Amino acid sequence: MPSAVRLLQLGRRSLLPAVTLLLFSLVSAADLSAQAQATTGIIRGTVRDPAGAGVAGASVIMEQRETGFRAEVSTTSSGAFIRTLMPLGTYDVTAQALGQYGDERIEGLVLTVGSTLNLTIDFKPVALAGITVTSEQAPLVDVQDVTQAQRLSADAVSGLPNNGRNFLEYTLLTPGVQVSQGPDGNVLNISGQRGIFNNVMVDGADFNNPFFGEQRGGQRPAFTFNQDAIQELVVVGQGAPAEFGRSSGGFVTVVTKSGTNEFQGSAHYFGQFDALTSEFSSERGGGKPELTRHQFGLTLGGPLVKDKVFFFVSYDQQDGEETKQFNRIVNNPSELSKLDNFLQTRWPGLFDNEFGPVTRTDDNRALIAKLDFNLSEKHRASLKYNYTW
Repeated sequence: MPSAVRLLQLGRRSLLPAVTLLLFSLVSAADLSAQAQATTGIIRGTVRDPAGAGVAGASVIMEQRETGFRAEVSTTSSGAFIRTLMPLGTYDVTAQALGQYGDERIEGLVLTVGSTLNLTIDFKPVALAGITVTSEQAPLVDVQDVTQAQRLSADAVSGLPNNGRNFLEYTLLTPGVQVSQGPDGNVLNISGQRGIFNNVMVDGADFNNPFFGEQRGGQRPAFTFNQDAIQELVVVGQGAPAEFGRSSGGFVTVVTKSGTNEFQGSAHYFGQFDALTSEFSSERGGGKPELTRHQFGLTLGGPLVKDKVFFFVSYDQQDGEETKQFNRIVNNPSELSKLDNFLQTRWPGLFDNEFGPVTRTDDNRALIAKLDFNLSEKHRASLKYNYTW
């Protein structure tokens, strides 16, 4: 069975100018790596003859539509087959038993992160031509899945509004997830567990701030990467399988997009301005709040070599500034004056602007660059660079 070997290099917290993430993935024929299952899926099933008996030695070909990736396995003596660590996407599966039956094909199978497609492929009598079956919508409840999990596809992430474009906001759409006050700002509370017990993974790699129990970089940055780069987001509230590991609370795992055989991209701009805001009340000192925020970015992916080498890049930037207050409101101005005089006497010039307007910036830049290689049916490689300022 194939396995995955991952080399991961994580940068420092986003308080420093850059946070880098280097991920190298090699899928080869060896033992199964459970960690890799957090970013891939499994296709397995049984091939049967017209009488319902398993067909030994039949070939099962699995083809991914987006990248042309192709994997082929042979059935066992009982007609069973399995292929682990399959890239996410849409698959067409063909069963062949040359000289015995016509080909049987199932199209449009969608493989999601951590999921297993269980197939039963029945050969028809040789007198009949091969039949193509188009898969139907997957059932809402998977009776073989013991986890309490909620998946959000790329369509949901890109189609739903999100003020600020922080991907963790989408976790609030799932049952049992809410925001609570943490030591470094708001943190996710999943199934009643403290935020420090959560586990956030991106492309199978650790994406945690283990001290505060948040995403890497904490809650200070506006975002850590372009949300349009997300292919799938899964929140596991309880019953997580072993590959998620590390924590006793909730699990948030994200898989970012990769390039395909088609050039695809997106662009966005969001602006927030103070032109439509009203003035503060006199009790709050009057004045109009000052707020300006520009957020813009793009994604682009496609083939460098068709069916073999693919690229994907995403960039997002935010330029923001706001004034939190104009005049400090106190019940007894004379007492504040005493404090101001004391500070000026003790530390001249150090507290000149201590009681004036409070202005802050909210700037952010994030970049993902990714290369994927289909080296063979049993070998795939992925190189990723993640930068956040």
